[in-house]
Amino acid sequence: MKVYITYGTADFLKTIVEKHPSENILLMQGQENAILIHETNGDTVFQAPHAYEVIDQVGEIKHPGFAVLNNIAVTQEGRPLFENRFKNRAGKVENEPGFEAIRVLRPLDSDTYVILTLWETESAFQDWQQSGSYKEAHKKRDTSAGIDTTSIFSRPSYVTTYFAVE
Repeated sequence: MKVYITYGTADFLKTIVEKHPSENILLMQGQENAILIHETNGDTVFQAPHAYEVIDQVGEIKHPGFAVLNNIAVTQEGRPLFENRFKNRAGKVENEPGFEAIRVLRPLDSDTYVILTLWETESAFQDWQQSGSYKEAHKKRDTSAGIDTTSIFSRPSYVTTYFAVE
């Protein structure tokens, strides 16, 4: 399974969605731009996408109200360690109220992995951040047992968020 992501204005991206109604394409609006997320086993309909291989997934990409993309740049040498951590993750987020889907995305054309989580609402995501399962999932962060203390990251990670477009 592959995921392709492209960015632009909501009006322009909406025309792409309308041209391809049979494709699983999600349109969402962020603070500075809009995003299209295309999940497929085939080729993408985007002309210049960011391409990813799905290495872990739970749930379906349908019509969430809120999306969180955790963008994590990983060195070539650090990829196996990083991927192993996510393949062995606790998996507790899936049981949180309002959770819809997660995709761990390996980049095919860059060094930046994306951890995509989809939620019914922004408040459901914020509630998860205050939960025990969030603390469990991140308990090794900044410890000798976590990978954050090694030099596998190319640069600091960053998070982008998007809301559903009607």
